Amino acid sequence: MIAFLWTLLMVILIAGSVILVGKLRATRLDAKRKKWWVIFHVLFVIMYFTGVLGNFVLTLFTFYLKDRELIYAAHYFIKYFDYYLIVPGALGSLATGIWLAVGAWGITTHYWIIAKWVGNLMTIFFGSIFIGTWIEKAINALSLKELEPIYNPEYLHSQKMILTGSVLVLAILVFLTAISYLKPWGKRKVSQRR
Repeated sequence: MIAFLWTLLMVILIAGSVILVGKLRATRLDAKRKKWWVIFHVLFVIMYFTGVLGNFVLTLFTFYLKDRELIYAAHYFIKYFDYYLIVPGALGSLATGIWLAVGAWGITTHYWIIAKWVGNLMTIFFGSIFIGTWIEKAINALSLKELEPIYNPEYLHSQKMILTGSVLVLAILVFLTAISYLKPWGKRKVSQRR
């Protein structure tokens, strides 16, 4: 519950401040500025994608290990990837994506932008609420010296859930990348009131 509230607060602060500044500025991004913001956005997405991919590879790696110390080290790297790659990458891509939407396309004028909003928020909340909890449970279960990791049901469950969660987030990020490039849906039809 605390993870959800903390994440919600961060998302509201980031999204709210970017939208507020964008609306107060009320000018569109010119082509040069838009290109630079797209570069920053892509760099944050790469950071995010790399962290999630790293977590997936390390978790997959732990399925084939028997040495407790290597498994423990892998999970510490998973935790650090979460803190130093995934969280800043996700929040940075959210902030730069909102800024681009406000300054270039409009926040709710295109279906593909709305889909990116929803997908990014889903991965942020899913990661902070579930994957973060599974990482902590796995590390706590590994701290129990009386049970080997391959015989610890709590660790094995957390390990499988981290892997499944990483695959899900990777799939969503690939989908969001594809729709960013393809822009498959057009503009929303807005009814005009008289």
